[in-house]
Amino acid sequence: MLNSSPGRKLLLILLTYGKVLRIFYMTKLLQTRKSSLRFVVIQMGARMHYAVPALLERAGMLEQLYTDICGNLGSTIALQYLWPESIRPKAVKRLLGRKLPPEVPHSSVTTCAGTAILNTVLKRFNSTGKTILKPVETEDKVRQQVLKDQFLNANALYTLINSDIAVVRKAKECGLLVVHEQILNPNVGHIIREERSEYPGIEKQDSLELIEEGIQRDRQQWAMSDLILAPSSFVSKEIVKMGGSPERIALVPYGIDEEWLVYQPNPQRGRVLFVGTVGLRKGNHYLAEATRILQKRGVQCQVRVVGPYDPEAIKKPEFQGPIYVGQVPRTEVMKEFLSADIFVLPTLSDSFALVHLEALACGLPVITTPNCGSVVRDGMEGFIVPIRDAQTLADRMEQLLIDTHMREKMSQKARERAREFTWKKYGERLINALKNLENKLN
Repeated sequence: MLNSSPGRKLLLILLTYGKVLRIFYMTKLLQTRKSSLRFVVIQMGARMHYAVPALLERAGMLEQLYTDICGNLGSTIALQYLWPESIRPKAVKRLLGRKLPPEVPHSSVTTCAGTAILNTVLKRFNSTGKTILKPVETEDKVRQQVLKDQFLNANALYTLINSDIAVVRKAKECGLLVVHEQILNPNVGHIIREERSEYPGIEKQDSLELIEEGIQRDRQQWAMSDLILAPSSFVSKEIVKMGGSPERIALVPYGIDEEWLVYQPNPQRGRVLFVGTVGLRKGNHYLAEATRILQKRGVQCQVRVVGPYDPEAIKKPEFQGPIYVGQVPRTEVMKEFLSADIFVLPTLSDSFALVHLEALACGLPVITTPNCGSVVRDGMEGFIVPIRDAQTLADRMEQLLIDTHMREKMSQKARERAREFTWKKYGERLINALKNLENKLN
């Protein structure tokens, strides 16, 4: 396993060496494809460990990344020494934990680190009733900086959220190409609102007006985008249903690091795993109901839920049944995957769940819904069950827990499927989709 055997050091050396070779290979591969595209990227947070700017830099397409904060850049490096970790708020620790990948040069990154930290601290004090100052939204500061810099020498803009609409308008006025990555199902607001109405008192309800405003921004964003990137067919179909042009959509599923395929699973019979933030959108109440159904049937299993949760929410009857482990370090999450028997994600709405790929790479059959991408194929690497259907979910869980032959067959298929969705393949798909825009520059 991960922490045993004298060969562990050798394995880590080989993995590190393998990463270096992969970076070298992808850099050479992507740099041979000369591109006239130069992107300004607006990205809040370290989403997917800054995968998009890293891939763009390798392909010679990155002009500048605008983000809130990076823990290994500029003044934040000094701040980590001046502000002892023992007295940092958790939110600040998370901010400072964001690290730029080595491929992205620091000179190609613009942050608003001071605003990000001040904003986080002010929100923390205000939430405790000690209102002292109104926070300045970091996202607004980042967008203002993009407009102030007038896109530098870029001829293209890459966005991930519909709140960037004002910057998109300006980019179009300046003649830039616009690429928008739809990171969420555009109809997610209505799905969550419906679920919160069905299960009141568990989560705060959003107003219908707020949801419709977001959808309207989505539509405006799509209309001004030269390319819309969808991580799954589920998202692509929803975009089209809501008015997006199918001709502008490119399907670019995400990927995982190949190191996930190296470790050897040691599944514990009857252990069912869920990984993610606990809530109505992820379908945890349906997983809990399925767990109670299996308990009544006398099916021997342990359902483990790994991820952050609201302590008050999991006390409610709707969530009773599973074991709530809570949020754990990434190394512990890996151990959970390797020791599980099957993986379950009964989500009501996800654009593309990376946990699917992580589970598949660890040889876990996956039970999920059609509202979560298109990686898992029904009856091959696992099962697809309807959303909001605890009965069918319980049936499929029981089937895999009892039928060991089926479980082993799906486990083999799972690892094979995961190899089709590595970071290398994600990079190739992304760059190929972007390069199709180049003829619009001429």
